Amino acid sequence: MKLTKTAWRTYLALISLNLLIIFAAFQTYNYYSKNTHLPIPADAVKNLIVLVNKLQKNPQEKWPTILQRRSVPWSTLSLSTKPMYTKNALLTLQPALVFNLIKQHHALAISVFVNKDTWLNITMTPPVSIQSSAFINLLIVLLLAFFIVNFLIVKGLNQPIQTLIQSLEDTALQENWSSIPLTGNVEQQAILQKINTLQKKLHKLLANRTRVVAAISHDLRTPLTRLKLRVENLEDEKSYQKMMHDIQDMEIMIRYTLDYFQDIHQAEQPQPFDLVAMLNSIKEDTLEAGGRVYFSADTDKLVYIGSVNLLKRALNNIITNAIYYGGLAKISLKHTKKKIEIWISDQGPGLPASKLEKIFLPFYRAEQSRSRSTGGTGLGLTIAKEIIETHKGSISMENLKEGGLRAVICLPR
Repeated sequence: MKLTKTAWRTYLALISLNLLIIFAAFQTYNYYSKNTHLPIPADAVKNLIVLVNKLQKNPQEKWPTILQRRSVPWSTLSLSTKPMYTKNALLTLQPALVFNLIKQHHALAISVFVNKDTWLNITMTPPVSIQSSAFINLLIVLLLAFFIVNFLIVKGLNQPIQTLIQSLEDTALQENWSSIPLTGNVEQQAILQKINTLQKKLHKLLANRTRVVAAISHDLRTPLTRLKLRVENLEDEKSYQKMMHDIQDMEIMIRYTLDYFQDIHQAEQPQPFDLVAMLNSIKEDTLEAGGRVYFSADTDKLVYIGSVNLLKRALNNIITNAIYYGGLAKISLKHTKKKIEIWISDQGPGLPASKLEKIFLPFYRAEQSRSRSTGGTGLGLTIAKEIIETHKGSISMENLKEGGLRAVICLPR
């Protein structure tokens, strides 16, 4: 299951805390293992005394055989002509100092006189607790358990968030939002339930708004038709032309408004298609209609998954706007592994910076004095922006230094 960035940070923090706890436990064990040892078994001392007596009572040529047969537990034996120490260290040192030496070196090295020019050297290592390996194994098991338990905890906390994100991504291109599955603990399920309720209310509000505007726009056609018939009977040609002009403006507004709501709320399943081929098709259609348009791309084919008709409508609106206000449209497509960029430039006068953001508002036109019969209703770029954002993309306008306006469209891959 994919974890969010916050979930990963939480998981790493828990693992770090667990590692600190294990490190502290290991250091504690290490301290006690160095300062606490089992006493040397009594039979080791007894065997050592017996061994010395055997060596003293037997000739020297038999000593190797005796050393092989008579082993002293926890000890290493060797013979030498000189003692390991040049003085009686055990007699001169205090018992506490002897104990400190044993703690420091974890062994007791002594030399015992056997006979003339022969010393028996014994290195006695105190036995380490047999629980040390078990303790290390326990630490490994605990470490693995911490990794698994922490991951399960973080996964449980992350699952509702990931479900919410996935549900929103799956329904981003659909008209109707599906309810988010209720996962997680009781509190998280309550939050998701509230989001579902709010989502239903929002969808109902948007649907009602669409129906109301569409109904009003549709109902306005009837009085407009009657008004048009009455205007036909006017004898004054000048008044007739003015009134017909106003009626045509209203008809255009109604048609564009209905098209706006139909395009934005049109349900269309995303599918793979060639974006380069689509732009070439738009270019050819525009050239046939008498428009000036140029297109270049950094690839001959680019497969993109999206709503074909909606994206074509959005790109058509932007290109038409560029040709109408800027004389021509220069289309450029560039892509990387993560995104697609489409630039649509014109050679018009550009726009003041204060109007660049407003240009995407519904019914907004940069030239307010322009007739709607020639300048449109101001919905073309609004429709284009909403369609592009539905595809998780973005669009912005910028003025070119050499003059003109450029639309920058970014689509994620």
